[in-house]
Amino acid sequence: MTMLVLIHKECGGLALEESPVGEVCAIPVDRFPFPCFTCLEEIIDESELRLTQDLGI
Repeated sequence: MTMLVLIHKECGGLALEESPVGEVCAIPVDRFPFPCFTCLEEIIDESELRLTQDLGI
């Protein structure tokens, strides 16, 4: 199963908690700012995020 993972560029950790479905969908712009799941710093906009794929291998 392929999972999309949002990474916080500042700390390199997960920006969002993994969803039970195993996928992270597009985040609506009105959800910003939100705290990084890993370091708890505020993520202001999508420029602070990077999207990766976890192939689950």
